[in-house]
Amino acid sequence: MNHESKANSTITIKGILSLLMESLDENNSKRVISLGMGDPTLSTCFPNTKVAEEAVADALHSAKFHGYAPTPGLLQARRAIAKYLSDDLPYELSSDDVFITCGCTQAIDVSFTLLARPAANILLPRPGFPIYELSAAFRQVEVRHYDLLPEKGWEVDLDAIEALADRNTVAIVIINPGNPCGNVYTYHHLEKIAKTAKCLEQL
Repeated sequence: MNHESKANSTITIKGILSLLMESLDENNSKRVISLGMGDPTLSTCFPNTKVAEEAVADALHSAKFHGYAPTPGLLQARRAIAKYLSDDLPYELSSDDVFITCGCTQAIDVSFTLLARPAANILLPRPGFPIYELSAAFRQVEVRHYDLLPEKGWEVDLDAIEALADRNTVAIVIINPGNPCGNVYTYHHLEKIAKTAKCLEQL
């Protein structure tokens, strides 16, 4: 790879990750497993279960799923997801509470579409995942950044959130587990975030 193509490859997250892995391969005698792109096929450490593979094969051979799925996802899949999630909730979800997307990027875009309205703003973490800013720009939603606090394990700066929010704030994005920092918030911290958001509803 020449210098120019290397410079161009750093424009994207995938490009930066690729350069990082190349650097590790050149300078590290230990085997490094990349968890950056969420692709378990890149390593033998994360095999699929036989049940999952057989379910996909059975669905394909049934000839019942060769066309487009309903926009919110297949009913039987939504029912199964609702049942699974309800196990950890004090109430029951139904299939109508579930909307299946093609990965998180589509989920983020759908969410921004639903939240967008004139003068709306959204609070995003810094550092954070860049797709949120892109979706906000497409939907003409103003972005306001709040900082994560490295000295506190990348916790949310709740004072910053209170200072940034106003009556046009439609959402606060909380990324947990954190991307790109890799942090996981405690229940206590998530509870404080929820209480702060509840107070901001009164604005």
